Amino acid sequence: MGRYVYSCVFIISGCIPDYKLSNPIDSTPTQGDTTTATIDCTPSSIDFGELRVVEGESLSQPITCSNLGEDDLHILDVSLWGNTEATYSKTAPSSLMLPAGSSMQLMVTFTPTTDATNTASVLVESDDPDQPTVEIPLIGDGIAPDIEVSPADYDFGSVPIGCEMIQEVQIRNTGRDDLEVESLDFSTGSLDLSFDAAAEEPFNGPLPWSLAPGESADVYVSYSPLDSFNDTGYLIVSSNDPYSPQELAQQGGTGELYGENTDIFEQPLQAATDILFAVDKSCSMVSSGNLVNVYSNFTTYTSTLDSLNADYRIGIIVQDSGEIFGSVPYIDSENADDAPEIAEVMLSGTEGGYTEMGFTLLANGIAQSDWLREDAKLNLIGISDEPEQSANTYSAYVSQFQGLKDDPDDVVIHAIGGDYPGGCATADPYTGMYEATVATDGVFQSICATDWGAHLQALAENSTANLRSFSLSEWPVEETIVVSIDAVQTVAGWQYESSNNAVVFDNDHIPEGGAVVEIDYAIQGDCDF
Repeated sequence: MGRYVYSCVFIISGCIPDYKLSNPIDSTPTQGDTTTATIDCTPSSIDFGELRVVEGESLSQPITCSNLGEDDLHILDVSLWGNTEATYSKTAPSSLMLPAGSSMQLMVTFTPTTDATNTASVLVESDDPDQPTVEIPLIGDGIAPDIEVSPADYDFGSVPIGCEMIQEVQIRNTGRDDLEVESLDFSTGSLDLSFDAAAEEPFNGPLPWSLAPGESADVYVSYSPLDSFNDTGYLIVSSNDPYSPQELAQQGGTGELYGENTDIFEQPLQAATDILFAVDKSCSMVSSGNLVNVYSNFTTYTSTLDSLNADYRIGIIVQDSGEIFGSVPYIDSENADDAPEIAEVMLSGTEGGYTEMGFTLLANGIAQSDWLREDAKLNLIGISDEPEQSANTYSAYVSQFQGLKDDPDDVVIHAIGGDYPGGCATADPYTGMYEATVATDGVFQSICATDWGAHLQALAENSTANLRSFSLSEWPVEETIVVSIDAVQTVAGWQYESSNNAVVFDNDHIPEGGAVVEIDYAIQGDCDF
């Protein structure tokens, strides 16, 4: 049989004895002292100060984190926050588990790249229950040049063809270190845009330029359109700005055609010119041989006119009345072989009280000479070894003579006389007549020179009708002028003279008589912006 064990419980009524259990059980256990992990990081913040970017300066500082508690401290993460310029970097912590009383270290490095104050924070995360994240603020100043090119994009707009607009481009150093402008490169596919790097002092020398903080230099882009196309240019400025070593500025514009014009000329078969000499027959002129020089060299004068294919008529006046002495009223190509003899006869007329008054003689001669032609150029030539002594001023006579022609330029005054202003060995200055030659673009020759042939040749060359010059009816854009002779474009042998608004041919390229000269050009617009 098996053995059964029974447990009996006796309930005894009556008084219960007073005693305690030798090992009582407390329903609420008593908790003893607990240990913790406590983090402490130094320094609490780091100021790296100022570092120069262009010198490549960099600075590293340590951060030390210690466990001040009694339990192990675990480093969960170390990160950089707010490092937008990527100027800060860090090393990994030397340890991720710190027993009580131990520490770890990491290094933080500041390497600035721009001219700016750079802030960030190192965040240390751990299992410290009271301070799970420690923030160590960082600050450092990057000192660098900072280039600013303005305007970065400029539109000249619509500019009349032939006009010029100039835009200033400013290069400024907005940083806190010297800016070295190393090169200025301008590129464009148009000849209408151009660049001028001639800045004001002190930056008007060769590159590189050094701009102190806050300093600027100005360069210029000009726009002179010759057509109605869009034009674009690019200026690239290279410098030691560490963040932006090349800055681009763009310029653009469009040419606006004001108008076009064509002037057509038919070259005369011959150049018609009428020539009047007023010769002083005073005693000094006779004794010096100057009168003989006039007629003995007259063949040079007429042969030069013949070589220029000129249609000329020449008269010489010595008499007060203005009448030409002798039976031949004028010298022309028909009697040019006898020119010295005819001139000698004309000079043999009787001089009067006006002999040293060339303007008066010329005025009287014009009134007496019915052979002068309306369509011919009028050349008036005074010869004297004394100052001009007519009653009125030279300007009054110039106006009087130019009033005889529709075009004042068809009247030119030349002279042979004493040098201006001091005279010469045998003559006083030919004042009055000299000023008239200047006013009419004439030729002045010294009466003291011995080569009268050269004198008269020069006078002849400047006495013909001007077949070299073609006045334009409108003001042109010079660069657009196209010249054609008999419908064939010519690019050589001519130039534009703005002083008289004319296309002028070289002597070796004068269009032949009968040729049709066609001049096309763009009309100059209003450049008063």
